[in-house]
Amino acid sequence: MGQKLAVPEGPSSIQEFGKWPSLIKVRRFEPREVKVGSKVEGYYEVVKGLKAGERVVTSANFLIDSESKLKRL
Repeated sequence: MGQKLAVPEGPSSIQEFGKWPSLIKVRRFEPREVKVGSKVEGYYEVVKGLKAGERVVTSANFLIDSESKLKRL
């Protein structure tokens, strides 16, 4: 069985941006829809929407989302 991708559990990793679970990639701070699987020992399995080696935001997501909404006004 191959390795699985996972992100830390917490209030800032996986968030609801609209109707689906999302995370924010570090490079452009853009929300990306993901499919999450099991939650084990403080991590969410990311089944779809993220490739190995891609970096994601794991804290301050709320601030980044708020800032992006202000820029759209």
